[in-house]
Amino acid sequence: MKIAFIGPKWNEMVNAYPSLGLGYLAAVAEQEGHEACIFDFGLHPERTLEAEVQNVIDYRPDLVAFTSMTTSYASVEQAAAMLKDALGVTTIIGGPHATTLPQHTLENPHFDFLIYGEGEDVFRDFMRALDNHAHNWGDMAGLWYKEEGQVIDGGERPLIADLDALPYPARHLFELAQYPLYAPNGEQMLTVLSSRGCPYNCSFCFKGIVGRTYRQRSPENIADELEYMMQHYGVHNFYFIDDLFTIDVRRLDEILDHFIARDMDIRWRCLARVDRVNPELLRKMYKAGCRQVHYGIESGNEEVLKRTAKHIRLDQVQDAVRWTEQAGIHSKGYFILGLPGDNEQTIADTIEFAAGLELSEAMFSIATPMPGTQLWNELLRKHPDTEYNADFTKSYYYNSYTAEIAPFMNVSDIDDRVLSGYAIRARERFLEAKKRRMYRHSFGETAGDLLWNAARITPIRKVGSTLVKWGLFDTFRRTKSSFFGATSWS
Repeated sequence: MKIAFIGPKWNEMVNAYPSLGLGYLAAVAEQEGHEACIFDFGLHPERTLEAEVQNVIDYRPDLVAFTSMTTSYASVEQAAAMLKDALGVTTIIGGPHATTLPQHTLENPHFDFLIYGEGEDVFRDFMRALDNHAHNWGDMAGLWYKEEGQVIDGGERPLIADLDALPYPARHLFELAQYPLYAPNGEQMLTVLSSRGCPYNCSFCFKGIVGRTYRQRSPENIADELEYMMQHYGVHNFYFIDDLFTIDVRRLDEILDHFIARDMDIRWRCLARVDRVNPELLRKMYKAGCRQVHYGIESGNEEVLKRTAKHIRLDQVQDAVRWTEQAGIHSKGYFILGLPGDNEQTIADTIEFAAGLELSEAMFSIATPMPGTQLWNELLRKHPDTEYNADFTKSYYYNSYTAEIAPFMNVSDIDDRVLSGYAIRARERFLEAKKRRMYRHSFGETAGDLLWNAARITPIRKVGSTLVKWGLFDTFRRTKSSFFGATSWS
């Protein structure tokens, strides 16, 4: 059987890295002896949807499998209609949108089946049934289907307990060189998933696919996959995209021991909670190759932060960022503007808090109540008539900073236009503070502040920018201190 796996288009943004979800499903299909091909429509936003669909038609698949976020679902519906009309082929859909709104999704006449929740085991059983013409769909927990046009609730499959039993994602089916995910030195970077599940209940986060039960791959299995990728793809830079890479400190310690004992020539980054790191752990992470940690900080106002149910404090944020930089690791902070309870003062608190942290990078997004999250449930309580519609393609979890972005389903106490303007100003304020820190690190606080104030005069700023491009500030800094030498990617 020939199976086409479809990654959908975003509204405008290019897919930064391959979908590991599709990679795992394609690997399972290959294990079962099928031919798999992945079509990532989100990799080339400049191509029309019609051109992307034509590539699938030319492949002549026997089965088409879609994944979709709510933000990309309208595009998936269009693609499914075109493929169904052209091929008359069996279609199946999974992913966050299908799991959040299964009834609504499967009512679409262009989808025949739906996978609810974690997909690998359900999809394996589904392929075997298709192969054997044993259409006992009702025996497969997690598979939703139709009978005489009516949606049949297939329930939910228990979560996969042994993640080591899964094959590595079929990365060979992606155009890996085309994805714009790079290490600071310009080398290619690949994503890895070492665990699934998250026990926390942050108001803005969706957990419908992998659940709240935290499950881990073994340290041996993780290290083996990295070595496999180095051998087969020549890549030495990795991004662990687990929600909670650092939550189990004992398990993380064992992973780091494997990296160090094998003397692996790798550099990596990860996501982490600020309350699950400490100075000793971060120093060991650096020794094992970690060069960047991404922290979900969300707000710089304690009361707004409490309403997110994230259960972290601002002093923990400050400690974690300071310890990370002291360990020689760059830190990136994620902030959400326009959360419930946010007003102009609390957003100003967040912007100034972010500017005062010694972060290497910061990303400011606008809160969006996505279906399946507590934010969405809160919105429904206030406005019971709210329902999904195709306008979700207009929602952005990111900010390009090139233009103001209108909030989508604003849940804060701030006017849309004002909130959009704050998203732009937050980025500008952070970059200004970061540049000032650069002057202080290079020349000391007193001289650095004097030079920074002088550099705000346009002609002097242009000279300073030229010196930065020539690397003269870095040269001065290296001769003055080894601080920044420890924070390179090498």
